[in-house]
Amino acid sequence: MRRLAILLAAAVALWGAPTRAHELWFHLDGGGTARLTFGDTPAPGEAERVAEIAHTKVWSGGKLIDVVRLPDGLEAKLPEPRPALLSAYADRGVVDYQGQTFVIQLAAYAQTQAVDPSQISGLGLGDDQVRLLLVSKEGGPPVVRATWKGKPAADVVVKVFHGAEAPLEIRTNSQGEVPSPDLMEGPWTLFTQVVDKTAGTRDGRSISETRYKATLAISPEAALGPAVAACLARVKETHGATGPWAVAGYRMGERALKELGLPRHDFNLLVVHHSPAEVQYTCIADGLQAATGTSPGKLNLRLEEASVDGLKTVVSDRRSNKSVTFTLKPEFIRSVVDLPHERLEAEGRRVASLPDEAIFATRAK
Repeated sequence: MRRLAILLAAAVALWGAPTRAHELWFHLDGGGTARLTFGDTPAPGEAERVAEIAHTKVWSGGKLIDVVRLPDGLEAKLPEPRPALLSAYADRGVVDYQGQTFVIQLAAYAQTQAVDPSQISGLGLGDDQVRLLLVSKEGGPPVVRATWKGKPAADVVVKVFHGAEAPLEIRTNSQGEVPSPDLMEGPWTLFTQVVDKTAGTRDGRSISETRYKATLAISPEAALGPAVAACLARVKETHGATGPWAVAGYRMGERALKELGLPRHDFNLLVVHHSPAEVQYTCIADGLQAATGTSPGKLNLRLEEASVDGLKTVVSDRRSNKSVTFTLKPEFIRSVVDLPHERLEAEGRRVASLPDEAIFATRAK
């Protein structure tokens, strides 16, 4: 329950079996794609009836992107690995269910960072759809805000999904807001709906109401800020994990590019990492690769065996012969050496947030 404390402090929890209804859910994989499924919960194993969402439109930062249909969902190719905000829309049309005939409109959102409320207009889909977004608030933590047709969606139920736990149900306040869950404990997925009881006709059929639904997938990166999130995403893509040694390597490589005035993947880069032939010390090389774009295959990233006392990294510009030598601070090494596996991810996040001076010393030549 610790993870939900921030929610429980501000709202009354209503536990119970969720209503069975299919929604549109985003899934971020940490790479260059995002997936969308259609099911009762965010769990990918419950995805079904892909044909009903085959015409879904997806936007990244308000720009329409390509969507491909898969056997168990949809896949959208992203313009960048971890966009701040994705949005999607699917019109399910007229539905007959339990003696009622109504229209269902589906919206879905995914965020890797909180957005400024003034920037919410650029989503692609119109504001006649429910918007369920993590928004920043001046002088305080971000909140989850639900709006509909430009106004707060007040006193609507928001379901909060976390892993295999039963969803928590809370109600929005008069501003359409609920407190953000503990972002570092994510990922989280939320759902809400607004029902417009206006009767009418569509496609020649009488309808009793329109149900506007929205889901929101929040990545743990939303707690970190864009620079730290980009660091961790690139390290994970290259190294497969975000331990402190690989993250330290990334931070050194990132600093080297600034010192030498070179872009990532520049052919003039040469990185030589001197370290013991032991995992943790050699993990630094993967972080260097993630930051600089050098690699063993391009022959511009080399490992040379050395003692722990000789641990260092030299990054050079082969065209100008300028170089920067990096050595890890002794106190930093003591803080991360021989950590148990279960602490590595948390320490990686901590290292990604540290100032350069707390991690390494530099010497330019």
